[in-house]
Amino acid sequence: MSTASAELRGLVREDPSLTPQEKETTIRFAKDEEHATVYTAEAGLARRLLAHPDADVRDVNVLEDDGTRTVAPGEVLGRDIVGLRANVPVGALKVRVSARSTTGHAEVVSEEVLTE
Repeated sequence: MSTASAELRGLVREDPSLTPQEKETTIRFAKDEEHATVYTAEAGLARRLLAHPDADVRDVNVLEDDGTRTVAPGEVLGRDIVGLRANVPVGALKVRVSARSTTGHAEVVSEEVLTE
């Protein structure tokens, strides 16, 4: 994991102005695309995406005095990150036959990315 990714992971927070129903995660890709776009407003999932070796972080939402603003990862400047959009290879996605033993949303991205 790069130093920049580790620093950004330390800035990830939940947006206090959002309800649990508004803290969503979406995954989208088209048949002709090799990468999926993942957006999340969930802190645990955002931290794991930042640690994933194949995730290409496109932009992040940072807290400002009057709400949030979308910026490039290099423009965070110490502000709290409350949303993240990244591209991941479609090959990194898998819908399993059996469910995981835990229903935690962060578990969608393997915990192994945090130990590499």
